[in-house]
This record gives sequence, structure tokens and C-alpha cells, in this order.
Amino acid sequence: MEFTELIAKRQSIRRYKPGDIPVADIEKMVDAARVAPSGKNLQHWHFIAIKNRELIRAVGDAILEENERICRITDAIDKTRADKFRAFVRNFTLFFLEAPLLFVVMAKQYEPSGYFEMDFANLDKAWLILEKNPGMQGLGAAIEHLTLRAIELGYGSCWITSANYADEGIEALMREKAGFNEPNYFMAALISVGIPEENQKSPPKKALSEILTILE
Repeated sequence: MEFTELIAKRQSIRRYKPGDIPVADIEKMVDAARVAPSGKNLQHWHFIAIKNRELIRAVGDAILEENERICRITDAIDKTRADKFRAFVRNFTLFFLEAPLLFVVMAKQYEPSGYFEMDFANLDKAWLILEKNPGMQGLGAAIEHLTLRAIELGYGSCWITSANYADEGIEALMREKAGFNEPNYFMAALISVGIPEENQKSPPKKALSEILTILE
């Protein structure tokens, strides 16, 4: 598949056909992520690939539990808003329960150049450099590598951050079930992968003129 065709084919896939994903294909996807660039070559990522249906459901349960905890508090302030959040998790997050493969993407904090010097000098902007989180650029490259390789192998995927509010529950689950106890790592994203159903629509992209400025 030509590169331009590959990137044009990428879309968020939320409906999947039945079908297993062999371990060999999982390894190919993560191997593509492995060679992505990262600041200071930190390679600050770890991919937990889950095929076990019970464990995928447990991830969903952890999200639902945190969603409902937030909604119960919100109920007392604005019941309509709380119910919208309940509907959101059902419609835009839990579709991954039907995927044959779920990646839990773990990452750790990246301290960019200049941060420690600015912090040592008590400069107010030091915290702002961390807040902008440039380390996510490397992680984003790794995830994009993985999702493009998935397309090349005949799969579709969805890069999910809508469940990040349930990070503590999912991290605890990964410690318990996957034995992932690396210090300073946090859940950064989920990625669902499977054989895509046909005719899934994607929202339009901005025109090139809206996102490009050329200075000559």
C-alpha cells in the first residue's frame, strides 16, 4: 500500500467484524511503534495488548465505575449534564468492548530541555513547559506508527483518550492482571483494533489553507 493511500485510509473505526488478531500481527504493530522518534530517545511507552475478553470487560467496568462516580456528584448540580456524560461513555467509549484487541498505552513524564535549569532558577515558566507536555509528541508518533501498521495489515483502529478520567482504575487493573508495575508510568490512551465493518463515516478535515502558512 502506498504511503499516501495508507494515511488517507486511516480513520477512527468503532465497529468491528468477528475475527481474531494473531500474536504475530500484534508484534508487527508494536514493532512499528517501537521505532518512532521520542525526545532524548526516552522511548517512554509500553503497550499492553489485551485479547482476553474478561479483562477487556474489566477495563470497561473500571471506566463505567468512574463515570458513574463522577455522574453521582454531578447529579446534585445538574442532572441533565450528568445524564449526558452517562450517555457519552456508552456511545463514544465502550464500543471497544466489541473489538478483538485492546491496547492499554502506558507512558511516563518527559522533562524537556531547560526544565530543570528553569526550575532550579525558580523561574515561573518552568511548570508551564511541563504542562504543555512535549513528551506526548513522541507518544503520538508511536501510536500513529502502530495505527498505520494496523491498516497495512488489514485492520482498523480507534485511538481513545475519552476514558482517561478512569486512569487510576485501569492502572490498578494493569498492575493486578498484567503485572505492570513500572514506576512513574501512567495510562495515556487506549487503542481498539479489529477487522473494520464497511461504510464507517469520518468527519471532514480542515482545508490545507486553514492549517498552513508559508513564509518565503
